[in-house]
Amino acid sequence: MKKNRFYLTPAWRSIFRRLLWHTTAFMLLTSLFFLPACEKEEDNGPSRAKWTIMGYFNGNNDLDVGQAGTSYIIKDLQEMEWVGSTRQVKSVIMLGSLKTGGNVACYEIGQHENQLPDEILSPVALDLGTKDMSDPQTLIDFIAWCSENYPAERYALIINSHGAAWYGLCPDEINGSDDLMSMPKMRSALANAPHLDVIVFHACLMGSVEVAYELKDYADYMVACETTMPALGILGADTWLAELVDNPKMDSYDLSKRIAQCVYDEGVEAQRFHTHMAVTDLSQIDALGAKLSEFGNRLVSEVGDNWDEVYESWEKTHYISDNFPSLTDLREFVKEIMQRDDLGQINLINNAADELLSALNAAISFTKSNSLDVPFGGLSIHFPNNEENFRKEAYQKLQFAKTNWHNFVAAFIENAGNGGGGGADDEARIYGTVTWPGHNLSENTSVLVCYQENDELNILGSVGVEADGTYGVIITGLQQPQDFLFAGHDDVNGNGTIDGGDGFGFWDKDQDGNWTTSDILNVEPGHHYTDINIALAAQKSLAVKSRPWMDILSTQPRHFSPSGVISVK
Repeated sequence: MKKNRFYLTPAWRSIFRRLLWHTTAFMLLTSLFFLPACEKEEDNGPSRAKWTIMGYFNGNNDLDVGQAGTSYIIKDLQEMEWVGSTRQVKSVIMLGSLKTGGNVACYEIGQHENQLPDEILSPVALDLGTKDMSDPQTLIDFIAWCSENYPAERYALIINSHGAAWYGLCPDEINGSDDLMSMPKMRSALANAPHLDVIVFHACLMGSVEVAYELKDYADYMVACETTMPALGILGADTWLAELVDNPKMDSYDLSKRIAQCVYDEGVEAQRFHTHMAVTDLSQIDALGAKLSEFGNRLVSEVGDNWDEVYESWEKTHYISDNFPSLTDLREFVKEIMQRDDLGQINLINNAADELLSALNAAISFTKSNSLDVPFGGLSIHFPNNEENFRKEAYQKLQFAKTNWHNFVAAFIENAGNGGGGGADDEARIYGTVTWPGHNLSENTSVLVCYQENDELNILGSVGVEADGTYGVIITGLQQPQDFLFAGHDDVNGNGTIDGGDGFGFWDKDQDGNWTTSDILNVEPGHHYTDINIALAAQKSLAVKSRPWMDILSTQPRHFSPSGVISVK
């Protein structure tokens, strides 16, 4: 039996051959048409992510010492490694550290856990060797490299280092001269960079009006701390970065707020007081600058004989940092002006103050602080009361000079300020830092102001130490120069005496390791003194010559001053 088969007539075979030829030609032309497009896509380089997080982590300075001898900077990177990068969210960190010998490298952050101290498990994407991270060109090159190799729809830049408000940031004591990258130099570094959606300062004191004004044209939101930050690795990236990875469509403000909240939460969890973070909407800074200009100009033109009330407002306003007493909380000062008996009744001044507060509220999108005694309004401002702290020439190099605030400050110093740098004529100010290598300072750390009388050592009073180790003392009632000695004590167990397990140290003026009369500071009224730094050590390890004075102090009352003011009267 024959098998059935499909049979085509000659006419149908001809039609089939023509159809086959046209189909083949169409497929060939289609492949030729799409081939260049495929090649062009390859030439475009990496695909665009939703977000690229660029971290400029400069640990080439003493910020990198602490936490039992481990690196703060590397700890912050490790927090980001706990989350890693994805196709939609890329994290790239340039890091230099004392732990790397100052060598700088760029890391493409991968997902890693259980790192050992100072261990970086993410691969090195670019080894740069020794680079001065205080040089703005280093920042320029890093941002350009990131935008080329990790393009994204949105960019966030995290600056992680020392900060000093408008004075600058990012000192590099290994590869540079330990100078700061000034704010005008940082502004120039961002001028040709991709527009930033978020800029984060994981650094002290960068929440200032001047810093915001320098950056207003180059970013949408600024996340920064108005005061000093806790001396801990508290970037909080294990939380906010994880949330961004889960929701890469998160907008710029929401990310800014989550970063600020997470840093704040970690500071509070670590039981650090004066923890503060804020988000500033940089699109509102032009308006804020205009209202500030009007406020300053009205004070100069309308104050008349009431400069004493301007000084009273300045004196009642908290300064932000012991090491930078010219940094003043702007919101608090404006409110103090409105509360003065005479100034508060001058319509032009009062209206300008009210409009400035409204502009501040519009610019500061989010602010949070756990400080009960110092109201951090969100942004500080440079407001010295003497020429020494003014630094007028450098200050006028800022874009902020357009607001004419420097003219008000100059008028204030001339009419109401006090020369000599210490405030009133009968007071002096002392600033310094307390450290305890290999330890985190407890909240019971204080500085003792001591004096000799009839060859006996006495405690005039004591003041607390900030979470980052800084302290400030205002000694009032000085009628003539007087000799003082300064000691530091970390009362670890909180029992009020110097005993085992405590840290104790002193200002060692002659650096001989012994606490003697050669370490006396002759304090003159009307002056201020900086770098009165104290290094603590376990009390049992102190030199023999230092122990008698330490034993005397153990038995004396401290006369603790929470305000930092101690009187000799």
